[in-house]
Amino acid sequence: MCEGKFWGVTHVKIINGLEPAADVSVHCKSKDDDLGARQLQYNASFQFQFRPNFWGSTQFYCSFVWPKQIQWFDIFEHSRDDCKFCTWIVKTGGPCMYNYASESFDQCHSWNKKI
Repeated sequence: MCEGKFWGVTHVKIINGLEPAADVSVHCKSKDDDLGARQLQYNASFQFQFRPNFWGSTQFYCSFVWPKQIQWFDIFEHSRDDCKFCTWIVKTGGPCMYNYASESFDQCHSWNKKI
């Protein structure tokens, strides 16, 4: 278990990797914090940090809006993400987390279902 998961600061970085290259609006929130919307050009990134709560229920979710698309994803789930530095690249099919062991963005996920 990573020490950052319970006691330290967790860092999240989101990179716009949409292809064909498009700007994306990213708006991230948790139950307690609204980080506001950010406009990211292709290959640009947005970073934030937080301290996971003691109860293991910390969750941040983000909406992603680009031409003709609106998607959302749980960018940090305490029970899923065992990372102190969580780096994601946003692709058309869904976000992929950087895997330090393989040195690539190979932990890919589908977008959350629309509500």
